[in-house]
Amino acid sequence: MQIDWRKATDGVGVIYLSGRLDFSGREEFLAVLDRFLGEVSALAEVQVNCAQLSYLDSSGLGLLLVLRDRLRNQGCTVALVDCTPGVREILNTVQFARLFRIS
Repeated sequence: MQIDWRKATDGVGVIYLSGRLDFSGREEFLAVLDRFLGEVSALAEVQVNCAQLSYLDSSGLGLLLVLRDRLRNQGCTVALVDCTPGVREILNTVQFARLFRIS
């Protein structure tokens, strides 16, 4: 898994995920999330760009929930954007549209 982030304009941050989001990437994901939260503030929304995400399992879904919970504590919403058809199918199966804006 590769993860990168950028603070965009108008209070929106973007996290870019690529490769596999699974248990093997858990520590890296959480470390980057900590750095991200430490360096950005006053975001209204974080968009998780999933265009290059090739695989997502239950551990990856759990990491997205951790991200959502930590950002929600700061008053920020999370959107999953540019999802590939395979990732979108998984998100729909587990009804993540109830928890995230998905596009």
